[in-house]
Amino acid sequence: MYLSINWLKDFVKISKKTTPEELASLLTLHTVEVEGWQEQSQTYNNVVVGRVLSVTQHPNADRLRLTKVDIKKETLDIVCGAPNVAVGQKVAVALIGAILPNGLEIKESEIRGEKSYGMICAQDELGLGTDHEGIMVLNDNAKVGQFFADYLNLKDTTLEIDNKSLSNRGDLWGHYGMARELGALLKTPLLPYPQPDEESLKAEGKAELSVKIENKKACSRYIAVKIDNVKMAESPAWIKERLSAVGARPINAIVDITNYVMLECGQPLHAFDATGIKKIGVRYSKLDESLETLDGKERLLPEETIVITNDNEPIALAGVIGGAQSGIKENTESIIIEAATFDAVSVRKATARLNLRTEASMRFEKTLDPHLPEIAWKRAWQLIKEVFPEAKLAGATVDVVNFEMEPVAISVDFSWLKKRLGRDISRKDTVTILERLGFSVTVEGNILLVTPPTWRAVKDVSIKEDILEEVARVIGYNEIPSLPLSATLSLLPENEELKLERKVQDVLSGTGHLTETYNYSFVSESSLTKLNFDVKNYLKLVNPISEQHVYLRQSLLTNMLQNVRTNQFNYPEFGLFEIGRIFLPIAGEYVKDEKGELMPYQGKRVGIVVAGPDGNAVFNRAKGLAELVLSSLWPQARIELTVLENAPLWAEKGQAAAINCDGHEIGFTGRLSTEVTNAFGIKVKVAYVEINFKELLALYLALPAHQYEEAPKYPPVTRDLAFVVDEKILYNDFWKVLIDFHPLIVKAELFDVYQGSGLGEGMKSLAFHLTYQDRERTLTADEIDGIQADLIQRCQELFEAQVRDF
Repeated sequence: MYLSINWLKDFVKISKKTTPEELASLLTLHTVEVEGWQEQSQTYNNVVVGRVLSVTQHPNADRLRLTKVDIKKETLDIVCGAPNVAVGQKVAVALIGAILPNGLEIKESEIRGEKSYGMICAQDELGLGTDHEGIMVLNDNAKVGQFFADYLNLKDTTLEIDNKSLSNRGDLWGHYGMARELGALLKTPLLPYPQPDEESLKAEGKAELSVKIENKKACSRYIAVKIDNVKMAESPAWIKERLSAVGARPINAIVDITNYVMLECGQPLHAFDATGIKKIGVRYSKLDESLETLDGKERLLPEETIVITNDNEPIALAGVIGGAQSGIKENTESIIIEAATFDAVSVRKATARLNLRTEASMRFEKTLDPHLPEIAWKRAWQLIKEVFPEAKLAGATVDVVNFEMEPVAISVDFSWLKKRLGRDISRKDTVTILERLGFSVTVEGNILLVTPPTWRAVKDVSIKEDILEEVARVIGYNEIPSLPLSATLSLLPENEELKLERKVQDVLSGTGHLTETYNYSFVSESSLTKLNFDVKNYLKLVNPISEQHVYLRQSLLTNMLQNVRTNQFNYPEFGLFEIGRIFLPIAGEYVKDEKGELMPYQGKRVGIVVAGPDGNAVFNRAKGLAELVLSSLWPQARIELTVLENAPLWAEKGQAAAINCDGHEIGFTGRLSTEVTNAFGIKVKVAYVEINFKELLALYLALPAHQYEEAPKYPPVTRDLAFVVDEKILYNDFWKVLIDFHPLIVKAELFDVYQGSGLGEGMKSLAFHLTYQDRERTLTADEIDGIQADLIQRCQELFEAQVRDF
């Protein structure tokens, strides 16, 4: 947003000694961020007044002319396409290097074989109107060689305000609101906002005009006033200068006045051509309803867009943009001025859905004071009467009031305010600051009863901390002394879940050599179908962001397969992991609303995918990564992979296992079937691991942390045993018997599996390194022989195992 310093001076006294830089600094430190400032004359750098000396036809173009233009210092050859250029005219000449308000940079050019050393400007190119029918012809007072800015008598300076710093201050979107702030900061009185006398507000006719607000939530106030005896004409120079100074393009007197008032007091207005408008309505748009807007585009209106109607037909998008049919035209003689307060949320939604933000919508989005429309339309009428003395009010003002607003006094303990402020301030100075900002203050002992003005009571000032902020910023934050904290600070308790998550990330990305990935929590129906999942069991989104993100995931696998498909052509083998949430259609632990309804269950999972050319290799690596995570956390824990009774439908038959740690099942692993990977367009083999993070955390908190243990003083004894068993016997079952058989057996490591000649049909050989050790003494050979004999007998009883001696 741009502010004109001259405009601000209409309402508050600013010393001539105060520089624009000082003013910008003052506002930045106390109210809003000023991004920069610019002398208005700089808009027309390298633009001067010239006189046309000659005009001849371009030899190679029917619509172009060759001109010679005197700019006092020299005579320029300029190619001009305007039909109205003539000898003797005084014109605005943009020299080489000039950058015009519309962004056009002037360069030396050759047009149809003729050199051109500048440009004779039209009104719209100078940002002084919309006319592009011909060049702008200056009056006789213009002096050849004079800077164009001097000809326009541009002596204003504009401040550029960062809009983000105005997000909660709808009252600052106009010069008068900013002047009020400056009055408080400079300690100078604020002049009353201009309003017409009561006599001029008397209607001179009985125009038939009615207003009906169908949806009260959409509009809290709507004022409509019909005005006759206006005409389409240019605005006075002073209005155009003000608008141009703050970056608004002059259009015609009526539109310019509505824009002028909006930029002055912050209340958007709209002017309709009154022809045929008698029954104005305010409602939400209907399905498949459309409107051609003032920019000439036919727009399909999203649902819940507030529209202004005439006889129920849309004529404008409320708070955003007017309709083309009801817009001001060349032959307009009667207008209807609209001054209203529209629902901020509805306006914001409309602008987002239509991808259309306007000066009006930016103000309505901030929630405006519903008292402002009355002030704004009266100011507009005052200006219209000044520009068109013959204008008259054609009927009574229609004012539909849909709000009740009684600002509530906020109780502020003065002792509390001083303590929070961190510095001493008198009660009198506090009251003065607040009153300069428009607040009403009643003092009752040590209590200040502060009533915010209506323009601040709208979603802005409502609690005592807001009052504190007002006082602090006017004093100046740099005036508040910096003091060391006197409170005793204590460390927050450690977040064990976050600590565990970081450890798992470090293990998988470090030792595991995996790359972490982040995916949406949403999946498509086609992806679920490819994995043989039933979509009926999945939570469906009401407003999905796309067709590929319709359901909430119940496994990390779905989206990780998309990662595999993307990366398979860049790497022959790779691994990825993700820590994320899954969502199940059962009640969870988070409360949804005040009624106590619970959100769906959200569980955290660790997902790992391994991809490569060999199926057995990727499955073995996946199992190894699962063991790596667990053994890194608890080196002493027993990790087992057991048969997964309900194997996932996507898994290759016989290649899926449950992951157990110290007797707790915490996840599973499996290799994806070729049918599934083909369905996803994946050419490599893929294995997947999923660990329940909640179960992992429970173990993390329950199992003792790994501590350093002194190396045993007494040596271990290693014996090798090979057993011949039925091929149906699972390694894990056999290993468990070995490791649990005797306390002195501290390790059982499989080193060979053999099937072939000499074993018999359906048999296999499992060969183990068995390690015996006692921390208190050296074991004897006889002792180990006895244990081993008993172990062999036990294996024979359980598995009919025979010791292989060949």
